[in-house]
Amino acid sequence: MASEVQLLKLNVGGKLFLINYDTIKKSSVLLDKYKKKQAQTHHSNAGISVINENKPPVLEIFIDRNGEIFQDILEYWRSQKIYSKTEEGLRKLRHEADYFDIQDLVREVNDLLERYDNDDDDYDYQVIQHPFNCNYLIVPSQGDLKPFQENDSIVTGYKYCLSRNVYESKLVVKRPRKKCKLAQN
Repeated sequence: MASEVQLLKLNVGGKLFLINYDTIKKSSVLLDKYKKKQAQTHHSNAGISVINENKPPVLEIFIDRNGEIFQDILEYWRSQKIYSKTEEGLRKLRHEADYFDIQDLVREVNDLLERYDNDDDDYDYQVIQHPFNCNYLIVPSQGDLKPFQENDSIVTGYKYCLSRNVYESKLVVKRPRKKCKLAQN
C-alpha cells in the first residue's frame, strides 16, 4: 500500500467532499492541511479510513468554512467557470477563495465585481401612475402632487387598457440616487 494518500475526504462546514490529491495541490491552504494531517496520521492510523484494502486510504479533514461556497470553488477548478452571478455571491466566493489562497479565482471574481461597480448608473427608477397632461408628478404612496425636481427625467411613458374602455397612463421616472458618504476613521 502506498504511503501517499491519494484521496481526501473534506468536511467543509458540514458538507462532505471526496477529492483527489491533484485537486488539493491547487490550494496552498488545503495542501498544508493535508500535509499536517498526514504527518499526524503517519504515527497513528486514526483518521485514515481504509475503504478497500486494494485501494489507497482516504484522509479525513474538517475545515470550518462555508461548504456551499467551497462547492463553487470545486466547480471553478473543474470548469474554470464562475457560476455565482449575484454581487453578494461573488463577494462570498472571493472571501472563501482568499482564505484558500486561490489567487486566480480571486482575480477573476474581482474583475466581475468591478463590472458590477461600473454598471451602476446611480439612478433610481420608479413607475408611477400619471395623467400625461399636467406638470406635476403624483407620488403613488402619498397621493400628493410633487413637482418635477431639477434632475428628474421621464424615461418613457405608456398607456394601457385595464378593462373595456378604461385606460391608465404610466410614467417611468429616473432620479439621481442620493449617496451618503461614510465617515472614515
